[in-house]
Amino acid sequence: MSELFPVLTGQKVVLARLRREDVPDMARYFANLELTTYLGAFGGAFSLEDEQAYFDSVSKSSPEQVTFGIYARETEQFIGGLDLRGINHRHGTAELGISVHSPDHWGGGYGTEAVSLMVEYGMYFLGLYNITLNVFAYNVRGIRAYEKVGFREIGRRTGAVRLGQERFDSVMMEITADRVDTSRMRALVRQLD
Repeated sequence: MSELFPVLTGQKVVLARLRREDVPDMARYFANLELTTYLGAFGGAFSLEDEQAYFDSVSKSSPEQVTFGIYARETEQFIGGLDLRGINHRHGTAELGISVHSPDHWGGGYGTEAVSLMVEYGMYFLGLYNITLNVFAYNVRGIRAYEKVGFREIGRRTGAVRLGQERFDSVMMEITADRVDTSRMRALVRQLD
């Protein structure tokens, strides 16, 4: 197993660049229909080749996207991923995407902490002002996690998502720099203290 190179470390999670060896776990997790339903790939299951292609696309640095793996701090187990995408440096905007892939880590605060770290990183190091996300209304656990970090609902697209014979709203949320404490990020640059 290759060494994990932490970029950001919280109490529960480490955010680091994805490792090639995480790809089989990604494929295993993305065979879980509950997970793919939360992410909007209703009934989808992704192959090892699909996840390898995803890894190849995000493993190279890009000014428009930053992608990290989420690792449980105690074990360094790969448990998910998150990104800031569509980064517009001129306007200071981006969209957040996250997935805690491992069901064993759902509801334990791992996603909340990962989102908090990523938002602080985006606001401090990338100079973002506004970060948005979209979540389906049936993902109550996700909505609660985003609200804990400071996201607020700014709109809904009524009935935009169909699952089986039911329709659900697509919920848009945002957080702005004035709602984010970046002192944890500032402390990473010790000479500023």
